[in-house]
Amino acid sequence: MPDFRYEGINRSGKKERGVIAANHLHGAAAALREKGIVPLSVKEKNALRPGTAPGFGSVTVQRLAEFTRKFAVLTKTDIPISEIFEILAEEDEGFLLPEASKHVAREISLGAPLGKAMSGRPRVFSPLYIRMIEAGMNSGTLDLVAENLAKVYEAETELRKQMISKLTYPAILLVLCFALTVVLKLIPGYFGADITFISNELFALMMMFWLTIVGLVIFGMTRPGYRIYREIGLRIPIIGTLMRNINLGRFCRIFGLQYAAGVPVLEGLEVSKQVLQDGNLSKAVDNIQKRISGGMDLREAMIATRIFPGRMVSMIGTGERAGGVDKMLEKLAEYYDLDIQTQTTILTTIMYFVVYMTVAFTVIAVVISAWKGYFSIYDQFLE
Repeated sequence: MPDFRYEGINRSGKKERGVIAANHLHGAAAALREKGIVPLSVKEKNALRPGTAPGFGSVTVQRLAEFTRKFAVLTKTDIPISEIFEILAEEDEGFLLPEASKHVAREISLGAPLGKAMSGRPRVFSPLYIRMIEAGMNSGTLDLVAENLAKVYEAETELRKQMISKLTYPAILLVLCFALTVVLKLIPGYFGADITFISNELFALMMMFWLTIVGLVIFGMTRPGYRIYREIGLRIPIIGTLMRNINLGRFCRIFGLQYAAGVPVLEGLEVSKQVLQDGNLSKAVDNIQKRISGGMDLREAMIATRIFPGRMVSMIGTGERAGGVDKMLEKLAEYYDLDIQTQTTILTTIMYFVVYMTVAFTVIAVVISAWKGYFSIYDQFLE
């Protein structure tokens, strides 16, 4: 039986604080009233509050993909939802996912709807995730929605793995280049004299360069920095195209799942808009919703925004006429996945060139500095 911290007003009119044991939140409030205490605040003592769970962030996409895949498999059985989450809590490792699963199982057993139970752990279940699960529950296709949702997170995981694998080698080169700069500055001299492989001026310039890179990377890991980099990236030709295609691919996949689950178009657009990280696309979806509310069909509304690619609009229009919008959206998502792989390869090639140039500049600068230092010592010997 969990404990609840409470704050209330007792019979004498004074504020009182303490801890009370109860099966659930409503039971704790009822027990306080029986004692003559009017509850002002009742919170579970050991519950994770949003934003205060252990760890450096929320659950990773890969862990969530594995969790959702298991959930999709279990929903095809006759096991009750509360027991499914209890099973997932026992099978999963770590802390966040098992604790969240236990929380959801406990809340469902006490009569809470699935969506409300999941919303109590926002660092694990995002609003988009909850809306998708609720759509599956309402349409009676929870197993199908969960399976497709697992595919979404698995595709996201695969994309991130590809990006990391392609960026690992350039990152290692940059680290080695930085290490070379520091080692050559600290290495002892030869011939009984201090040979300066790197002059103080060059070393200061190089350290300023490397510290700037490190600072930019750290700044990009913050929320303001991420937003600024995202806006800048959208305006750079190759990077902007890649980011736009990633957004369109996510939108097509999520909207297709909503459409297949029988969610109304306007509601499906509202949910799918949450995956967009492009302000122009978000505004375009808002305009589509307004035009559909005014009587336009989906294709005409998309054409009116003048922002969605012609191929995308044409395929969705074909899907509307044939009654297969969800299938067309799935095909579009697959198309964007292939396009993203191609653009990632191009971007990686450009990054390789930039990294190689940086390494070459460092080596040339060190060689010139060491050569000048050697001859300065040689001149001293001659004198």
